[in-house]
Amino acid sequence: MDDISRDAYAVLLPAFDKVEFTEASTSFFNAGGVASLLGSTREEYVARRMSAARQQSETPLLLLDYHNRARALAGDVLIAIDYELGGIHRLHKLGPQLPHPREVLEMKEIEIEHFGTEAARAARSCGINFFLAPVVDLVTGSNPWLRDRTFSVDADLVSRAASAFIRGVQSQGVAATAKHFPGHPHVPADPHDSATVTVTASLEELKPNLKCFDAAIAAGVRAIMTGPIPVDAIDPTEPSSTSAKVVAMLRGAHRFQGLIVSDDLDLPGTLRGRTVPE
Repeated sequence: MDDISRDAYAVLLPAFDKVEFTEASTSFFNAGGVASLLGSTREEYVARRMSAARQQSETPLLLLDYHNRARALAGDVLIAIDYELGGIHRLHKLGPQLPHPREVLEMKEIEIEHFGTEAARAARSCGINFFLAPVVDLVTGSNPWLRDRTFSVDADLVSRAASAFIRGVQSQGVAATAKHFPGHPHVPADPHDSATVTVTASLEELKPNLKCFDAAIAAGVRAIMTGPIPVDAIDPTEPSSTSAKVVAMLRGAHRFQGLIVSDDLDLPGTLRGRTVPE
């Protein structure tokens, strides 16, 4: 395989909903892949809870074995999970969790930072070193996609909580990801289901959300995830995850030099009737 192909594999983050080292995962890491997301089923995503069967079958040793097998093929690897502040929690009973994101409102910054530290410590013991969290979207209207994944519409509160979580997580050598840039205050349909939904908020309406991303950047967040649908005020023609304008804004106006991660490229809201290669 040529260097260009290996470089292409190196920027992919495929999701596998089972912790199994299959022929597909072996092929991926052999071809140049260096990162993998331990995902969930659609049913688990909708329920915001991992299944009883998964909770019973998955152990720290099972997850650690996945990391070690990937490392044996590809060297240093990133093994990612969703570990949100009370939202989607892929590590289930294997790590500390908040039953509901609004519990964050009752916590002091030092408590949130401690939660992040303990969560990252538990994750590291399982071979996990990359969190696709925290969510910093400020949801001010209908948003079934982010239901029960956000905890406030107050930009200052979200900024403080997210920054504390980021500091705690990254103190243990786990990279955190602020998502979903540039913010999604009102999304009337789930991008998992709708191929036409967009963010119609004006730039002025997005300013409070952008403030949260600036706070995350100031806290040293290692990665930022872009959103899955077009933001009309920035680029009405391309979803944020495939938009050069959104990336330029993040690199330029917000001076972010870390890793930019796209949301799921195979969502109907991202594909907009296209195929993944297109």
